[in-house]
Order: sequence, then structure tokens, then C-alpha cells
Amino acid sequence: MRLLLPLVLAGTVATTRSDGSTPMTRDTARTALVRADTIREYRGMYETGFEVSWFHPCNAEAGDDTWWVTLTDRALWQRDSLAKKLTGQPRSVFVRWRGSTSMKMPAGHMGRGTRYMLVSEVLELRPAEEAGCAAA
Repeated sequence: MRLLLPLVLAGTVATTRSDGSTPMTRDTARTALVRADTIREYRGMYETGFEVSWFHPCNAEAGDDTWWVTLTDRALWQRDSLAKKLTGQPRSVFVRWRGSTSMKMPAGHMGRGTRYMLVSEVLELRPAEEAGCAAA
């Protein structure tokens, strides 16, 4: 639920489009937020550690490839259960999971990311050295 505050703030604070052209109304911002907040399946690299919780989706557009991740309690349990099967403690792993994202905005630690992501279900987690995004 920590993800909801930035999403709500973004929906109410945003007053112009990202290109600066036409002012956005609250209704327009709310509509954009709903579209961004759809649950989908994503694949990519996940980095975790101290002040690190980044997701780099496969086939992401340049400039929109670093998302700040928050996991629900269920997804956190799933991640930790799958991570126990890995050798060592890798800081970066390949994941396939379901979640929702915010619209594009500064996100995460020091605002270095481009979106917030709330993960609701972890489907797969494996070492980063394996095929990763290249795998079907």
C-alpha cells in the first residue's frame, strides 16, 4: 500500500502533460492513473539491497527502464521462498511477475527511476546469469 501515496499525489498534483502542451484537469490525471495502474505480467531484471529495489523490464523504452518496486506481503513471501532455492545471495535476478505501474514520473530512491511498480504476484525468479530477457 506504500505505492498508493505517490500514485494519489501524482494524480492530484499533476497539472500539465509531460510535453508541457495542454493543461491536465484532475479528471484527465485520474484517467491516466487508472490506465497506468492495470495489473499485467512483466519480465525483467530485479535488483534488491540497501536502498535498492529496481526493476528493469524486458524490451523497455530507453529512458523508461528503471522502476522502483514495492511488493505486497504475498509477493514478498513468494519472492523470499523462491530466493531460498538460489545459491548465494544475488543482488540481481531475473523475474517474471504480475503487478501494476504508475504513470511515468520520477520514482524511487533519489528519484532516479521512471515509474513506481506494485508487485502482487511473483511467478518466477532465477539467477541473472541465465538467459533472462533473451529467453522466451
